[in-house]
Amino acid sequence: MKQLGSVMAMGMVLALAACERTPETPSADAEAAVPTPAADTAPAAPATAAPGTAAPGTATQGPARLDGYGPVALGSTLDEVRAAWREPLQGDVADDYCHALRPEGAQAEDVIFMIEGKRLVRYDVRNDRIVAPGGGKVGMSLGQLQTLYPDRGDLTPHKYDEQGHNLRVRPATEGGALVNFEINGDGNVTAWRVGKTPQVDYVEGCS
Repeated sequence: MKQLGSVMAMGMVLALAACERTPETPSADAEAAVPTPAADTAPAAPATAAPGTAAPGTATQGPARLDGYGPVALGSTLDEVRAAWREPLQGDVADDYCHALRPEGAQAEDVIFMIEGKRLVRYDVRNDRIVAPGGGKVGMSLGQLQTLYPDRGDLTPHKYDEQGHNLRVRPATEGGALVNFEINGDGNVTAWRVGKTPQVDYVEGCS
């Protein structure tokens, strides 16, 4: 028993001694082994897309929108269209029937504005420089379009081309504008337009 008491007393002394020790300071070698955090570096600036095009994985950039084109909004009066565009527009609007207006100068071949009831009701694009809302454009294949518009694209026959089609992209919200892509017999987009019904479905435009 005396021997057991001696062992227990020795253990208590050692425990008390351990409690009284201060934390060990790391040696110089130990400090050297700890990696130093790398200095923060600023992230690289994202590449900017050219006007009318979209960088991969980004939203489409450019003048074409579901609610208008450039500074002009669908539904604007004729006076509002002319004031917002600021540059001359070719074409006369003598009455409330359908009329076409085109920009002058460098943008003359970019877009055609459809005016009906002296309001902007639709616009048409027939070149590959302008990207449609959602990413489609002239020259794309039907397969590419269906990848871009997988849920709301309805394929309909072309009125004048037996081998052609239209891909009519329904709006995401009720009452919104539609995008209609004209596709030739080779399966490629030749033109597209944005507008609300019924004007977006005028096959001959204002003719």
